[in-house]
Amino acid sequence: MELNMNRPLLCLDLEGTLISNAVSQIPRPGLYEFLSEVEKICDLVIYTSVCKERVVLIQSLLVGEGSVPEWFSDIEVIVSTGNLKPKSCSGRGLAYLLDDQQSVIVSGEEGWWIPIPEYQPPYSETDQALKAALNTIYKSVI
Repeated sequence: MELNMNRPLLCLDLEGTLISNAVSQIPRPGLYEFLSEVEKICDLVIYTSVCKERVVLIQSLLVGEGSVPEWFSDIEVIVSTGNLKPKSCSGRGLAYLLDDQQSVIVSGEEGWWIPIPEYQPPYSETDQALKAALNTIYKSVI
């Protein structure tokens, strides 16, 4: 997926945000619609602690299931090297991080974080967190 440096960048956490976790890989309700909408206003990357090889397999699985748009398999992956996700790793000044864990945010960088509740058991089929996050993203980006 080609990035446009004039658009904001949205870094997407994987586990607990887009899917349950890297083992069960249950897509969060509304994932396809969320990605389809947010891609219209932001460049997207995955910013995760999951190894890149595993992320590529998860991307392929989600595309194969029809849980995400086909272009999802082309999204660049940034793997955090520690317990934190510094904004500098995004390579952009105008960047946001959608993540369920405040603990990964570097002190002083809270402004780039868009919080979302963790997607955890029991996995609700009526979860609306991505829809709510999209509204927050619209307000932050536009």
